[in-house]
Amino acid sequence: MNKTDQITLTSREQAFFNAYLEAIRFTETEQPEYSECFDPDFYRESMIDCLAFYSHNECYLSHDNIEQAGHDFWLTRNGHGTGFWDRPEIYGKYAERFTKVSESFGEAYANFWDN
Repeated sequence: MNKTDQITLTSREQAFFNAYLEAIRFTETEQPEYSECFDPDFYRESMIDCLAFYSHNECYLSHDNIEQAGHDFWLTRNGHGTGFWDRPEIYGKYAERFTKVSESFGEAYANFWDN
């Protein structure tokens, strides 16, 4: 296997991505603790979007807000009524920046794998 066939996330990237997936489960399933299986294509696209957002904003995110940022990326890009813009106490002057970047990704629609 070629090394370019795999992506190894850093611990901060993984924390951001895991929180993003958790937010999807919370908003898109009836039981957030239920372990839904994401469609492989949706999972891959989600990882790409998260890495793109993260790499564009990593220098503005603190260790204390990385997981909340993963949640807020999903919530903000999909217009769930809360998100970056609603948490200036967490993100300070960057709340508006994160909101604009999130919205630039457009809405995403969760797809789950039927086994």
